[in-house]
Amino acid sequence: MKEITTQVVVIGSGSSGISAAMQLVENNVSFVLLEKGDKLGGAGKFGAHGVYGIDSADQKKHGVDYHFPAALQEMTQQSHYLVNGPLMSRVLKKSAATIDWMAKFGLATSLTPNAQPAHLYDQPIYHEFNSFDERFTAWDHMAQIIKDSGNQILTETAGVALDYGADGLKAVIAEQADSKLRIHCQSVVIGDGGYPGNPAMMQKAFADAGELMNLGERKATGDGIAMVAAIGGDVQHNPVIFAHGCAPSFQVNPMKRDNKVEALTNLPLLWVNKIGERFTNEEVVYDFAQWGNVAHAEGGYYYMLFDQATLDHFQTQQVNWEDAFSRQFTEPEHEPVLTAGPYATLQQDVAAVIAAGDGAKADTISELAAQLDVPTEQLATTLATYNAAIDQQADPQFAKQAKFLKFKVSAGPFYAVKERCAILGTLNGVNVNANLEALRPNRTPIKGVYVVGNNANGLYSDAYSNFEGIANGFAWISGRIAADETTKYLATLKQTERV
Repeated sequence: MKEITTQVVVIGSGSSGISAAMQLVENNVSFVLLEKGDKLGGAGKFGAHGVYGIDSADQKKHGVDYHFPAALQEMTQQSHYLVNGPLMSRVLKKSAATIDWMAKFGLATSLTPNAQPAHLYDQPIYHEFNSFDERFTAWDHMAQIIKDSGNQILTETAGVALDYGADGLKAVIAEQADSKLRIHCQSVVIGDGGYPGNPAMMQKAFADAGELMNLGERKATGDGIAMVAAIGGDVQHNPVIFAHGCAPSFQVNPMKRDNKVEALTNLPLLWVNKIGERFTNEEVVYDFAQWGNVAHAEGGYYYMLFDQATLDHFQTQQVNWEDAFSRQFTEPEHEPVLTAGPYATLQQDVAAVIAAGDGAKADTISELAAQLDVPTEQLATTLATYNAAIDQQADPQFAKQAKFLKFKVSAGPFYAVKERCAILGTLNGVNVNANLEALRPNRTPIKGVYVVGNNANGLYSDAYSNFEGIANGFAWISGRIAADETTKYLATLKQTERV
C-alpha cells in the first residue's frame, strides 16, 4: 500500500469540499484533496445556480430589511425547531462574508428576486451566480491555486475508511482503480455529498426510492457517512430527501426544456394519485420544495390529467399562467415569461412521452383508469368533482384560485402524464456540533473528524426547506467553518507536542 503524509485530508470537491480546501490554503495548512470522479466538482458545480445569504453587501445596497434575528426564527420555525440551533446560527452569521469570499474565486453573485413564483414577494435572500459558465472556470481556477500552494489533488480516488485510535485520527484509507492508499494525517474534512448514488441506502431510507427522478450525484454513495459510523459516529436522523419539483422522466425533464409536455407539467392542471384521487391544490407547483414533497408523500409520483380540448388549446393559444420553471436556468438579467403556450409541437411531444412509457391516452375514462391501474369509479368521481369546481369557479376541496380553474377533463381522448418527485440529493448523514465536528451518540466530538455539506445533519428536520439556495450556501459555509476549526485543532496538537 502506497503511503503519503499531510496534515488534513479533504474528501470530495463539490461546494463544501472545495470551500474547505480553499480556506485551508488561506490558513496555510497542508492537505490532500480527494475526488472520487475523474474531474473536480459535485452538485454545487454542475447544478447549483446560487446561494442563500443574509446581510450581504448586495442586500445592504438594496435596502433589504431582513436580518439575522428574523432569518433564524423563520428557519428554525419552518423545521419545527428540530434543528441544530448553534450550527444554524453560526451558518447564518457567516453567509454574507462567504458570498464576498466566493467572488474572489470567480463565483460572483447578484441579489435577485426569488426564482420560484411562490416566493417572489418573500424577503430577497437568493444570490444568483452572475454567469453559470463561470462556475466551471472557477473550479479550474481554484484547482490551480491549490496546486500552486503546494497541495495535492487526487482524482479518481475515494476515501473509504478512517484509521482512528485513542490518540485521534491516524490516517485516511483511500482507494484508487487498482490500489489502496494510506494518507497519514491528523484531521479530515468529509464532504462527499450524501448518498443519492447508493440504491441500497436510498431504498432503506425512502420507500418510494424506485419511483423518484434521481438527479443527484451518482458518485455520492454515502462513503463518508459510513466511514464516520464505523468509528462510532452518530448517524441517527430522520431521512431527509432533497426534493425539488417534479418531472416525467430523464427523457422529459426541466434541465432539457426540449419537450413541451414538460412545460405543461409545470402548470396547475389536474393531478391525481395512484388511486385516482385529487390530493392537493395544484398551485403548489410554484414552490419547488413543496411540489416535490407532495409527490413524495403520494409514493413518489402522481398523474397529470387533461383532455384533447386542453391539449388543442395549449397547442394553438397563449394562456396567462406562468410556467413554474420560467425563471430557472437563466442568467440574472433574464426577463421571465409570464405566459404559457402556444406549444406548436405539443401533440407530437405528448405522443413521444406516451411511447416512452411516461404517459397514457384513452378514449374513455374507464380505459384510462385501466391503463393507470386506478379504480374507474374513483377516477370518474374525481373528474366529475373537478369539472363541477370549474363550472362553479370555486374549489371547495382544496381552495384552488378561480384563475386556475380553467380546463375541464371532460371529453376523450383523455391523457395522463406520470410526474415523478425530482430529487437533487439527500440531506441527512452525521450528527455534528457547531464546529462541524462529528459527534458520538453521547454528543461528544470525534476530534479531528469534520463533516460538511449534504453529509451533515442539523439544518433540516424532515424535508428540504424552501429558502432558495440554502443547500449550496450551507455547503460553502460549512466547508469554511470546518477548515477554520481544523486549523485550530491542529494548533492544539502542536501545543500538546511542545508540552
